[in-house]
Amino acid sequence: FPSKGSLRETARACVEAGYRAFRIGPADANPWDRWETTEKTYQMCKECREGVGKDGGWAVDFHTRFDFPDAVRLAKKLEDLGPYFVEDLVRSENPDVYKVLRGQTSVPIAVGEQFGAKWDVNMLIENHLIDYSRVAIPNCGGITEFLKIMALCETHYVGLVPHFTGPVAEAALVHLCAAFSGPALMEMLPRATGGVPYLPQCFDFKNGKMLLNDRPGLGVTFDEKQLPLMSEITEPSQPTPIYRRPDGSVTNW
Repeated sequence: FPSKGSLRETARACVEAGYRAFRIGPADANPWDRWETTEKTYQMCKECREGVGKDGGWAVDFHTRFDFPDAVRLAKKLEDLGPYFVEDLVRSENPDVYKVLRGQTSVPIAVGEQFGAKWDVNMLIENHLIDYSRVAIPNCGGITEFLKIMALCETHYVGLVPHFTGPVAEAALVHLCAAFSGPALMEMLPRATGGVPYLPQCFDFKNGKMLLNDRPGLGVTFDEKQLPLMSEITEPSQPTPIYRRPDGSVTNW
């Protein structure tokens, strides 16, 4: 959300504009002092809570920057501030660590933007180790795979907060989230609300809300004349061998 002065004022303006929640990242620091950064991030979150008021929503994305002990320590401090969710508390290479993390903090946990197929997030959902899936349509391979992840979430009481990746994917997510029976929240970036010239019709956004439309398909129209040519690729940059079975079907590589 565009800055409106202080963090507190920006959070308040975001909720007043109709958004359900205001999200921030951790305090920026280089070099990264673990004690100083966790305290600064806590104070930022406190400002967010004060800005949105007792009925507004706020969230924080740790961006996997904290080591496990610091992520736990900060998450526990945030519990009394009532976050909508805390995202990517620790690095994603070891999802099993959420079995330990889940028992050490009560904040709602959101994970998934760094994952791909349903297998990456399946264990976290089935074991109720997260509260919201952040899996994105492009990362997981498209609408069909995303529908399967939605079904996993629905039967395990896990909500959806899909990662924003671009306007066309966002247009698809409007329809998908509308068909989901559990809690769902769309992510929106400030630069995306104004649209792009080569997509004269895309998603419908008004007063902080994504709205369904009855246009064909995803409701997106494409104007090729408005699309700037950035580069032309005629060959694969890194040719990858494709292995086939005797019947011609593609196998592992």
